[in-house]
Amino acid sequence: MTNDQELELDERFASHEPLLGLHDAPSKQKDEKKKKKTKMYYFRRFMTVSGAVFLLLYVSYRAVSSQMSRVAAKAIEDTVMNIEQMELSHPESNFVTLNLRLSLIAMSSFPAMIDATTFAIGYKDVLVGSFQAPVMHIRHGINEQVFPHSMLEIQDKKAWDQFAGDMMRLSQIQYEIRSTLTIHVQMLGGLVTLSASGIPLHKTMTFKGMDGLQDMHIAQVNMDNSTQKQVLASIKTCVHNPSITTIRPVGALCLHAHYPRVGKGTLVAHLKTSANTSLSIANGQPSHPFCASLQGTKDMRKGYNLLVLQGEMLGVNVEAISGLIAKYLSNVSAALTVVTCDPQATSVSLYNQAMKNLTIKSSLPPQKDPLVGNMFLRDISLHSPVKGKENDTVRLDTAVLVEATSPLGPNSVLTITDVHMNVSLISAGIALGTLSTMSVDIIDGELVGRSNISVKCLTKLDFAERGKAFGRFVRASVVEEKVPLTLAGNMNVVCQGALGTIKLFGLPLRTTALLSGMNNFKDVTVQSFSLPGTGNTTEHDELIQAKVEIRNPSVFTVSIGTFSMDLSLNASREKFGELHGTMNLAPGRNTLEMNGHLKPTLDAAGQVSDAVAGFFSSYLNGKSSQVVVDVSGTQYSNCVWMQEALVGLSIGTRFPGVGKGFQMISKIKMNQLDVILDESPPGERGLVTNTRMQVRTDMKAKVKMPNAIGIPLQISNLSVALSLENENRQHLGTLVSARESCEFNQTDDGAFLLNMSHYYSIGFSDYDDVRGMSGFIESLLTKNESIMMRLKSDASANQGAFPDVGTRMGMLALRNIPVDGEPLISAMDSFCHPPVKILSIDIRQGSKLSMMMSMEFTLQNPSIVQAKLGSLVLDVYFDGARMGSATMLDFSLNCCGKPTILRGSFEYKPLPSDLATAERFLSNFVCGYFTHGFSQKIIIRGSAESTPLDLLQPAMKALSIPTKLPVLAELFPSTPTLVTSSLLYIPSIFHLTRIPTSLELRNPFSESIMVTALDMELYPCEDQILGDDGKLVCKKYFDDSLARFAPADFDPIFIPANTNGCFSCCHGSHCGDHVALCPHASASQCMNADMQNFLSPEAIATIIHSLSGGLLMRVNGTIRASIGDYDTRLCYQQDDLFVAIANLCIYLIDCNNDDDGA
Repeated sequence: MTNDQELELDERFASHEPLLGLHDAPSKQKDEKKKKKTKMYYFRRFMTVSGAVFLLLYVSYRAVSSQMSRVAAKAIEDTVMNIEQMELSHPESNFVTLNLRLSLIAMSSFPAMIDATTFAIGYKDVLVGSFQAPVMHIRHGINEQVFPHSMLEIQDKKAWDQFAGDMMRLSQIQYEIRSTLTIHVQMLGGLVTLSASGIPLHKTMTFKGMDGLQDMHIAQVNMDNSTQKQVLASIKTCVHNPSITTIRPVGALCLHAHYPRVGKGTLVAHLKTSANTSLSIANGQPSHPFCASLQGTKDMRKGYNLLVLQGEMLGVNVEAISGLIAKYLSNVSAALTVVTCDPQATSVSLYNQAMKNLTIKSSLPPQKDPLVGNMFLRDISLHSPVKGKENDTVRLDTAVLVEATSPLGPNSVLTITDVHMNVSLISAGIALGTLSTMSVDIIDGELVGRSNISVKCLTKLDFAERGKAFGRFVRASVVEEKVPLTLAGNMNVVCQGALGTIKLFGLPLRTTALLSGMNNFKDVTVQSFSLPGTGNTTEHDELIQAKVEIRNPSVFTVSIGTFSMDLSLNASREKFGELHGTMNLAPGRNTLEMNGHLKPTLDAAGQVSDAVAGFFSSYLNGKSSQVVVDVSGTQYSNCVWMQEALVGLSIGTRFPGVGKGFQMISKIKMNQLDVILDESPPGERGLVTNTRMQVRTDMKAKVKMPNAIGIPLQISNLSVALSLENENRQHLGTLVSARESCEFNQTDDGAFLLNMSHYYSIGFSDYDDVRGMSGFIESLLTKNESIMMRLKSDASANQGAFPDVGTRMGMLALRNIPVDGEPLISAMDSFCHPPVKILSIDIRQGSKLSMMMSMEFTLQNPSIVQAKLGSLVLDVYFDGARMGSATMLDFSLNCCGKPTILRGSFEYKPLPSDLATAERFLSNFVCGYFTHGFSQKIIIRGSAESTPLDLLQPAMKALSIPTKLPVLAELFPSTPTLVTSSLLYIPSIFHLTRIPTSLELRNPFSESIMVTALDMELYPCEDQILGDDGKLVCKKYFDDSLARFAPADFDPIFIPANTNGCFSCCHGSHCGDHVALCPHASASQCMNADMQNFLSPEAIATIIHSLSGGLLMRVNGTIRASIGDYDTRLCYQQDDLFVAIANLCIYLIDCNNDDDGA
């Protein structure tokens, strides 16, 4: 068994044994011996294998080393070498820095290192120069090697010039690289290195040349730095480098530009670049950002270098420079050849020879902006047609503002001295003719940068289609707001500047001007017109003269000459007149004077149409009307373009209304206004009021036409529709009348009279109208000043005056003629001035709570309003207490100060709380007890209950009529007192102070009176005389009473209605035969008056005067009476009561002192 087998067996047994405990020391020793034995075994095996490998390597190394040079030479020969990029920088007189990037494709599988060496460049079998190559590490496959900052030493300058020149001009260059190399090959992962020296390198190389830099793109030409004497250009060019070679810098280049080809007399510019100009971008590399950003047909994102050329444009060759600029301005690229200078092509001497006479073909792109950009035709003046040539040609004076861009930049003036155009005029795709200049006046020809040049031209337009197309263009320019006009052709321009005289021929011109048209003469103003009324009275028309202002917003000046037009209404197209005049339109405002006739069509009744009448109505209403004039003929009837442009042309304008402030109807004054207020009939009652208000008026006014209208007029009738307003312009309602006859005298300053023959209801549209009219009626009844009732028309509500006006043109049914009158109406002042006068009062009936009276009073209404207010109930107040209410079934007022007598009933019905006041009221009425015999003041007041008419109720609530109630003596002069006289009977000897007394009583009322109590003080006259008329007159009464007549047991005295006189009693036998007793009066016994003192002066005087013919006496006290069933108490006082001794009065003397009972 071998040692390996024993070891394997021991390991297998050990794997099946259990783990030994801590006390198994013999086992641990045994294991340690086995481990030592195993380690010795592996060490012996490793040493054996290592020795074998080392021996093998040594043998191999000796074998390879003996063949290394041959293998290395073969490997170099099989290696493919390409130059990926070559940069020449920092050139000096005999060397240049070379930055080289090589691509090596190695076939050998072993890595190798080439020691630093020297590479020699040969061109066309001539050594050009050499440069140092750094250490190179090469592996199998593609290897990129970079030679940074290697110095290429020029060995042969002539060979270099040849090499560099071909590199510039040719598209492909082939040259040689030679060297001797030392190579180290690494084997076994670098453990073994094999070296070989003296290995030759000889490679023929090819790379792309610059191909003469033929792809030069002139991208931008800037002449901003030009001066008055020099045209300096800065030209940005993008030059494509098709080679892998870059040159940095190439130096300050010198170039000459030729047009159209290189030759004598074609030099147009001398250019140069800056000293740091480089060709730093090789083929395939990203272009300079400026070049890459250019948009065009060519993709310039890779390989393009930016070269900025600066220099001077030369004017020595006029034809060449003129041709170049003409191309430059004609939107056509100009072929331009750039040639490097000789002998000094560049400032870098190392490249100078190579770059001499390098010819680069390029093209100058056109100027972005043409010479002529926009053309603004300021004025186009059409000459009048020339007889015989009117359909062949027309001359035009044109003033043009040309927006031009100078090719010489903004700092070098280019003065344009002459321009000639030959262009086609086109509008809306239609050729109008050929326009050519005949003479040119350049007003401001200096062109600096982008400038405006003013040019005046006399041109000739040779018509197409005998001028028909041009006529349509002129029509469009009249009708449209904007019209396009295209000029397409060419022009020749002569200009003077820093380059001398430049003649630019054949410059293309195509520009479209959007011309302002006349916009169908929308801005036409009738400044004034007149109807003088001087026409033939036998003709049914009127002369019209008008001055019209036409604003021509276009650039066209047109001499139309005389023309004629039909005048029609816009809406109905109804012709109602003709006009003629002369028109020469220039831009701006033009004034035309026209004359003609108005002759509208009449119907069978001789009336003009409603449309024509509406035209005059609108004029008088201050509103404009839309009218149309149609051109019917021109002076040049044979001119095609003139007829095409104008005949049939419709021009609309607004015929203005009369000036602000004019009133055809003015100075309205009401002579009388009749008003009836009553309840609306059931079929006419509205929602806002129960009152029907009807009015009729008699008014006068002035009716005048504006100064412009002098025609004779006749007005025989009219109707009105008006709004009524108060002085605050609050709406009160509307008045609409039927047609009423009127009187009009035009020669009497337009005097106008209207006296309505019918009543017309006022219309109320809402509660505001009702409130307004109620307030007006209130002011009318209560105010003491004039109030305004404004008569105003609202055209939007179809209001105004509607007169039929006769003229020589026919009957004009005018409508909606404005009315704005402010007639003043005197208010009624609550009938205070003069005050209401009560004419009569009669008590008709007495009940327990009230008395019914009839009354009659008169009032004067100072207002022009004659009113019928219907049934009214008015309250009568005395001393603040209501005495009752007066009812008038027909409260009708005359106007204008004419007295009105009103009759009604008065219910005397004071409240129980007011009985004391009521007794004073009746006491004053009967005898003026508290007013010393004068009328007492009362107030007649209205209330909401005064009338059922809601329109009148506010006025009634405000109505307060102060007046005076006359005493009985004033109302009943034939029965001025209740007591006529008194008879005193001789008292009993036993009761000398108790005198039987009989009273003669009267009752002027239609209701009976029952006297139920008396309490009277009797005051005899102290000094009485007989007057001139034979009647007694008391000059003074005693201050102390004689007696008191106040029977405790009073026998009621009944006084029948309308009793002139009856005695309350009589004393003695058959006394009733001698005196008229009141019904139910005692014929045997009288009530007594109690004398205060039988021997007093008063008693003595009474006895003496009574015995001598009668005595006047004053009575003062109270009377209790029932008037009908109405019980009341009166305070009573009466002077001049005739008192006599009964027996004497009856038998000896006349007891009637006077007819009035005094």
